Formats: sequence, C-alpha cells, structure tokens
Amino acid sequence: MMWLFLAVAYLMCVELKSDANPEVSMDVGEIVRYHGYPYEEHEVVTEDGYYLTVQRIPHGRGNPESTSISHEAEARGSSMFCLPPKAVVLLQHGLVLEGSNWVTSLPNSSLGFILADAGYDVWIGNSRGNSWSRKHKEFEFYHQEYSAYSFHEMAMYDLPATINYILQKTGQEQLYYVAYSQGTTTGFVTFSSIPELDRKIKMFFALAPITVNSHMKSPLVRVFDLPEVLVKLLLGRTVVFDKGHILKQVISSVCIYPIFRSVCSLVLLLPGGFTSSLDVSRMDVYLSRYPDSTSLKNMLHWRQLYQTGEFKYYDYGSDNMLHYNQTTPPFYELENMKAPLAAWYGGKDWISAPEDVNVTLPRITNVAYKKYIPDFVHFDFLWGKQVYEQVYKEMLELMEKNT
Repeated sequence: MMWLFLAVAYLMCVELKSDANPEVSMDVGEIVRYHGYPYEEHEVVTEDGYYLTVQRIPHGRGNPESTSISHEAEARGSSMFCLPPKAVVLLQHGLVLEGSNWVTSLPNSSLGFILADAGYDVWIGNSRGNSWSRKHKEFEFYHQEYSAYSFHEMAMYDLPATINYILQKTGQEQLYYVAYSQGTTTGFVTFSSIPELDRKIKMFFALAPITVNSHMKSPLVRVFDLPEVLVKLLLGRTVVFDKGHILKQVISSVCIYPIFRSVCSLVLLLPGGFTSSLDVSRMDVYLSRYPDSTSLKNMLHWRQLYQTGEFKYYDYGSDNMLHYNQTTPPFYELENMKAPLAAWYGGKDWISAPEDVNVTLPRITNVAYKKYIPDFVHFDFLWGKQVYEQVYKEMLELMEKNT
C-alpha cells in the first residue's frame, strides 16, 4: 500500500508540475526576466537600521534605451549623449503583500510591465518585515525589537529612504508614487508629515486608499473585536503570516486543480470581497506569495484605527506621555499633504470601504482625480480582469499629461 501511495503521489506531482504556471516557483527577478524584461535589485538602508530590497524594471521590452543619461555620456562626463529624462515610478504594495504583486499577472495586465512598456523607469518597493526586507543592522528578524514597528515606521523611515535612494540613483527631482491599500496609508502619512518628501512627488496614485477603516466589512475583521490578549494569541507574538516557502508552494500548487479552485478563491478573496473578474488561471501564482509577513504591532495599529474610527499614531496607553508628551496619540494631519492625488476606489471593497474613503478624500487639499468603481472589490485593483480599462489606462493618461 505504501508503494501504491507513493506512486500515486508521484504521478500527481508530475501532473501538477505540468499544469502549474511556471511563475509559481520563481522569485520576482525570475518572473521579470521570464517575460523578457530587464531586472535590477537594490538594497536601501533606513535611518533606523532596516534593510529594504527595492526592485527595478528600468525599461520595457520595446524600448531598450532606458537610462536618463547614456552610459557613454556618463563615462565621459559629457552631456552630448543625454537622452530625454525618463520619468520614474515607484510602486508600493499593500498589507501582508510584497513587491511581486505588481508583476504576477501576465504582462498586459501587470502594472509593473505596463508602465515599463509605456516608457517609464519602474521601481518596486518592499516594506520592512515582508519576505524581501527582513534584515536589520542589529536585530534578528524574530526579535521583539525588530518587530516594534507599524505602518507609521514604514511611512517615516521606509518610504523616505526608498524615495531618496531612487531619486539619487536616477538623477531625478520627482517621481510618481503608485500605491495600493496600506501603501496608500504610508503615502498619506509620509507626504503629510514630511514636506520635503511631499515636494518630491509628481503625483500620488492611490488604489483602494485607506486611512480610517471602521467600516471594514471583511469577516476577518471580527478578529479586531476580540480582546488584545486573544488577538496576540491568534496572530503571533511578533510576526504575523510568516508562512514557510514550502507551505506557500503546497497551497498554490493545490489551486491548479479545478476541484480546489473555489476553495482557493475563498482564501484569496475572503478578506477583501468576492468578484467574478479575477483571473482564476493565475490563482496558484497569486497564492504562492500571499499572505506575506508583517509585525503584530502593525496589525494592532490597524485594530486601533478600526475601533476608534480615527486616523492617529499608535496608542501606547499609559506610555503615550513617554512617546508623545501627551496622554493620547496625535492625529495624522492629512490636510498638510500638497502632492496631487488621483484615487480609485471600489463599491464592493470590504477593506477600503467606500464609506471610509469618503471620509479620507475630503481631507486632501489637492485631489486631481477620483473615480468610484461600483463593482470593484479590494483585489480587483491588482488582479481584476477590468483593472487596465478601469484604472491603469487612466493612470497612464494622467502621467502623460503631467510628464
């Protein structure tokens, strides 16, 4: 019987391997190169000692002359070989996600590839604590000290370090910032809190923007209603969603079978809302990278916003005086952000609920464009079949006008 079991398992694995999308077992660089694009990897160090991996697609498949200044001109110190400056775009992922989310659909649907083919210099950020950004100058990944961060530190340290690094490398003065979900949150905090960073943003494109979140409809948000001690017990002491690489591969591999696809769709869509527009043929690729890790403190910060309905700094309770010199955490002053904002949000989004977006947007002083898409759920902004027509096409038009 054991030999029969092993034989069946082997045959299933052979069949599984043949039916799976090849990108399931690839990292970001391998995916980018697999589709015929150039790829670079950079390491950014934040002021508080975190190492972040930033990925780059310097040009598309049809426009190889990509750098802002030709290598020959750079070597000679001459401007006679200068090419027109290539506009820079930074893509920032959402909560429990990572940079590959911008390239896991096919090239005609992945924003990273679409922008590169349109002639932009594409950079992809990775926030501290995800699978690409786990190093620190002093602390090990699983140490309590390493995980003492939330989206606040991502906004005050990660995003400034990443933007400054990119602008220094490219010789540009400004860039486009495209963010999804929590990536919009860090953008709102950074640009409203640090004026010199705000001035470096040509335009801020917010997909499923989120600050306050008290109208979240996801069934998973019920965890936030539990006492904090139980939340910590359920989510982990320091790191949340730290699935092993092998487990991710097993989960994603199962999803190639039609019998399991509905279950896999449930796993992927339960947090953000159900949709029929997701490309189920790519489900194994999406689930091989979702969810990714973050800190318990980050989840607790989101829990605080959910419970209070207020967009505020992390609440340390009795230690607030030590951190803020006041008994309650300060509010984030969104009105201070001057960078032009273009926002797209969905009517069926269970995470970035339209009721909450309609609280956020009136606080922004420079809304250049906004669009409400009634049928969009949370993941439609990354992987929906209609995302190019409904969002990306308009984004390219706005960039073209502002370049």
